[in-house]
Amino acid sequence: MGDGRGAPRPGDAEGAGRLSRRTAAALLGLAALLAFAPLACGRPPAAADPDAPRGRVSRPPALPVWSGYSLREAERAAVEEFLRFNRDMRVATDADRRELESDDFRKLYGVYHPYFLRGDVNDDGVLDFVLAFVRRDSDRDSPWFSIVVFTGTDKSGFAAGSFLERDVSLADGDLSLDRDSIMITPDLEEEESTRRYRWDPIQRSHVFVRDDPEEDDEVPQSQT
Repeated sequence: MGDGRGAPRPGDAEGAGRLSRRTAAALLGLAALLAFAPLACGRPPAAADPDAPRGRVSRPPALPVWSGYSLREAERAAVEEFLRFNRDMRVATDADRRELESDDFRKLYGVYHPYFLRGDVNDDGVLDFVLAFVRRDSDRDSPWFSIVVFTGTDKSGFAAGSFLERDVSLADGDLSLDRDSIMITPDLEEEESTRRYRWDPIQRSHVFVRDDPEEDDEVPQSQT
């Protein structure tokens, strides 16, 4: 009796060879896919910031630290808006002021904030405020200050902050008002260091004001 399986046909060996090669190729492709899958999952594409300059990472705006400032809602909104457009700055706080040798200023003013003042600084009858900011990349022991004026509007809001001075030393000084002038004193122990700015209605801005020189009391010599 003959074998029931019969003799193999000539095409069977060739078909089995093709099938094994296809299976091996499929297994190799699957193994490569599994090998690269963890790398692809571990590196999701980063969302690009359209407003960020090329080659630099855009930092978020500094969170306002009010340092006990009794800012009103509109004043806070103006400061937060300023920080959104000036992300390299933060609000100057009382802690940025070097320790005073005496408490005369606190005794005189009661509540003393060296970097914040409120008043009508442009003679329009509307309340304004002036606030100092610090560069976020400056040294803690030697911060660089910028002084910004926020002028009030008729709608109980404030115009965008305008720079009065940029990158100045103020750790030993403060801001103050003298009638219609904004006074910036870099060092309270040096009275001559004070700089005055007064509103100019023609230029519609604050201008630097020099103190009038004292008249020369010396009698001029006769030319005859």
